Amino acid sequence: MRILKTWAAASLLALAGTAPALAAGWDEGVNGDLSNDGLAPSLVTLSVGTTTVFGATGRAVSGGPVDRDYFTVVVPDGFVLDAMLLQQGVSVVGGSSFLGLQGGPQVTVSPSATTAAGLLGWTLYSEDNVGSDLLAAMSLASLGSSGFDVPLPAGTYSFWVQETGVGTASYGFAFNVSAVPELSPALGLLGGLALLATVRRRR
Repeated sequence: MRILKTWAAASLLALAGTAPALAAGWDEGVNGDLSNDGLAPSLVTLSVGTTTVFGATGRAVSGGPVDRDYFTVVVPDGFVLDAMLLQQGVSVVGGSSFLGLQGGPQVTVSPSATTAAGLLGWTLYSEDNVGSDLLAAMSLASLGSSGFDVPLPAGTYSFWVQETGVGTASYGFAFNVSAVPELSPALGLLGGLALLATVRRRR
């Protein structure tokens, strides 16, 4: 039964959203540029286990237009987002790159905002952070962001990636999605007995 539930959930993950069916994850070299509009992020399909997203952000000249990347992921019921690991091959040109997270299908925070109010969390990262969990780094409330607990529960989340300097920076993230552990029948029975004992004591 558990195998059937996992297979069904994986099938739902593959069909999530209204965008054309694509393999899980995103690679800008294959799938094209991620959205530059926070109000219309690209939908990135997650799969159970590890899903990768690779892209690049930046600006060609000082004062020129910025290529920001916005994408949305959906964590389905019965699953959690455990981690977001920075992959090998990351490069930055301004000392660090910016990563923000907002709940819902859009990033409504202005790119020029001096506060992180409206975001669940944010962090700066560089080559030194390869292998580290950026989800954990973003989870602490900072400069107005609300903060959150890891793992992230089922829901819709939108990410904002932006290079802080002049030039092009590359990035790679690995998202880890896992099933919420099922309560064993024995633990459920013990919990029920404890609740019954508490009710009887109160009576």
